[in-house]
Amino acid sequence: MDGVVSKVPASKGVHNFSVAIVSTTLLSTVLLGLFLWRMYLRWTVKCKSENRIDGKTVIITGGSSGIGKATGYELALRGARVILACRNQKLGDAVARKIIKRTGNNDVLAMYLDLSSLQCIRDFVKQFQEKENKLNILINNAAYLGPKAATVDGYEKTFGTNYLGHFYLTYLLHDLLMKSAPSRIINLTTNYYVKGKLDFNDLPLVSYDMFDAYARSKLAIMHFTVEAHRMWFPEAIWSFSVHPGCVATDITRRMPGLLGKIIRKFAEFMFKSPEDGCQTVLYCAVADGMREESGKYFENCKVTPTKDIVRDKAICKRLWLLSLHLCGLDETHPEIESQNPNTENIGNQKNEASSFTRRHMVYETNRADC
Repeated sequence: MDGVVSKVPASKGVHNFSVAIVSTTLLSTVLLGLFLWRMYLRWTVKCKSENRIDGKTVIITGGSSGIGKATGYELALRGARVILACRNQKLGDAVARKIIKRTGNNDVLAMYLDLSSLQCIRDFVKQFQEKENKLNILINNAAYLGPKAATVDGYEKTFGTNYLGHFYLTYLLHDLLMKSAPSRIINLTTNYYVKGKLDFNDLPLVSYDMFDAYARSKLAIMHFTVEAHRMWFPEAIWSFSVHPGCVATDITRRMPGLLGKIIRKFAEFMFKSPEDGCQTVLYCAVADGMREESGKYFENCKVTPTKDIVRDKAICKRLWLLSLHLCGLDETHPEIESQNPNTENIGNQKNEASSFTRRHMVYETNRADC
């Protein structure tokens, strides 16, 4: 034979071509969708206020990295005295030096603060009060997201750090905030709070899920913002909740296993930078006309509606009183009961808090024995 010519059936060629077209279309659609999603997550409204805050004193918890670090830089650039409250003193000092070098503002320093320890919070406040005579802006930014753990005082760590630690810190700094009025409290939260469930009968969160715990802690701090507004607004202390957006920070560093690695890589690629993430925080710290917005929730530099439960007076008050007890403040502030005629309800919440402490300590002890 002179040669054999192999021919592909026409139907098979058409099939291969169709598969290639469909595959290319699907891939293009997925990539386009990912690109548009990334644009949406990274969309940022810049703070338009150019106000300076020369001579004002600011505390930023979690100030050694992420949004706290970026906010510290922006406020230092506007002339503020910035205190970076952080768990890693060495890193905090390095960040403070860097901010000083970049802004030319020498009024930047780091102070040690571990929000998972009530004693450490007391020590921080005492040291701060010895050195400073005013506090104009308190930014409660630090947060924990990770496996089940307990604070030094035996409370569930996500609730104890993200909410209770900030509640205690703010309460102890109240007198300085009042002395420096008008002053501002800015509590960082997340729109994921809508997934949070604050069950007063299960504060230890025995069936623990790190994302449920995180959402619950952020819902709690939104309740705190509302109640702080009700309690302290007459003293010209303004309170704001801020959702900074999806920001690539190191909060996911404690997430274990393959899931943790995937989430960290995803966040690094998809989420906005801390510099963009701090814009709404910056707006609430420096913008004019904020008095009438106290107690509200901000996203993209504007007030955003919340679920009705956030402003539920009964829940906010119940959480406030329970928090006082968990921090040992009901014994040092007997006027709490005289201001609230429903003393039976307060007593029930004290018993509830004590039960929470006992149940959590038992749970943690049993877990440690395993």
